[in-house]
Amino acid sequence: MKASLERISGWGRYPRGETLWLPYKEGRLRGMGIARGLGRSYGDASFCSEGHTWDMQAWRQVLSWDSESGLLVAEAGLSLYEVIRRFLPAGWFPAVVPGTQFVTLGGAFASNIHGKNHHVDGSFADYVAWIDLRLPDGTLRRVEPKEPLFWVTAGGMGLTGVIERLALCLQRIPTSFIQNQVHKVPDWEKALALMESQDKDFPFAVAWLDHFHPRNRAILHLGRWADAPPPKKSAYAFRTAGRLSVPFPVPFPVFRYAGGIISEWYWHKHKEGVSVISYAPYFFPLDGVRQWNYLWGLAGFIQFQFVVPRAEGFIRLWKRLREAPARSFLTVLKRLGPQKGPLAFSGPGWTLAIDLPNTLEVQRFLRGLTEEVLSEDGKIYLTKDSLLWPEAFRAAYPAWKDFLAIKAQVDPQQVLCSDLSRRVGLTA
Repeated sequence: MKASLERISGWGRYPRGETLWLPYKEGRLRGMGIARGLGRSYGDASFCSEGHTWDMQAWRQVLSWDSESGLLVAEAGLSLYEVIRRFLPAGWFPAVVPGTQFVTLGGAFASNIHGKNHHVDGSFADYVAWIDLRLPDGTLRRVEPKEPLFWVTAGGMGLTGVIERLALCLQRIPTSFIQNQVHKVPDWEKALALMESQDKDFPFAVAWLDHFHPRNRAILHLGRWADAPPPKKSAYAFRTAGRLSVPFPVPFPVFRYAGGIISEWYWHKHKEGVSVISYAPYFFPLDGVRQWNYLWGLAGFIQFQFVVPRAEGFIRLWKRLREAPARSFLTVLKRLGPQKGPLAFSGPGWTLAIDLPNTLEVQRFLRGLTEEVLSEDGKIYLTKDSLLWPEAFRAAYPAWKDFLAIKAQVDPQQVLCSDLSRRVGLTA
């Protein structure tokens, strides 16, 4: 099949580029380019302008399943949604999930995604037994965690090879429901202290900070798998993703102008105390509306996520975010544990993700904020990045030379590249 020229972007719809789009065929890496799953990385990591973007979505077969150990062997284009749909009814669930289930297994590994439980349970790659990696010379190599190439590929943004298959260890769960303890606090300082004192006692911990509120009130969710379902509910109830969809980009950014109203609704919707809720709204609240990224308007949006090791550093950065030229409804705080690999988005520390409308003012502000993150010994998450430049990238990821040393061994011709890798100086 011939490649077609496509206009393309990540989930934030900024930056954008033109790429030669081609379904991935086993072992065929024509020209230079990058593999792409469902395109849920926010920036420009999953496409290659003036090159190829290889579509992995046809690679979604379950190859084997061990119902005793929970080891799933599957093609890398299989989505977490399909994994959950198939195995949740039998009492199994991925150990680590991000804020959406519409990501592929290969993409989850290439980004080494983290979830609400990273502070106690680690990242996605910690539950992968091996990957089958197609190298640019056509060689298929099975790579295990004991090999450096495994941890260079985990979080390596697809730049060391095309992940064709992997073995993922699922975990047994008592039910498909979460026992969710909600704390509503009047300001973010109290949320920070409460989270620090209690999140180690809960597998899942996340705080929503109200960027619109003058005192930055917050809602803290502390959760664990419920031992029993609610009355008259099946213990393992799969939830179909939301059928509502935004059909096209709206002409103005809804979240920018209605964010204050949405934040007020969100605050009053949640009641303090303990409740038992389905896994779906707990882990994947935004999956209730498909293509919700269209609500940010024609210019798209920027999700900015950073991690800093010290609470004092986070406090300084959050105060700076109060001066941003726009406000955000989507502002999420978590604790991040350590990760392996030269491009690991690693803690321990505090990580904040915030969505802001894509404007020149916002871009200028976030570039300045990036320098402040670096001054706090922090990192920017590559999977969500849209703005890093080479000097900032190298400061954030001081082991970048270790990454390039192994990439040079497996990809000496730099066949694998993306708009992200070019922008930050990892490839020419």
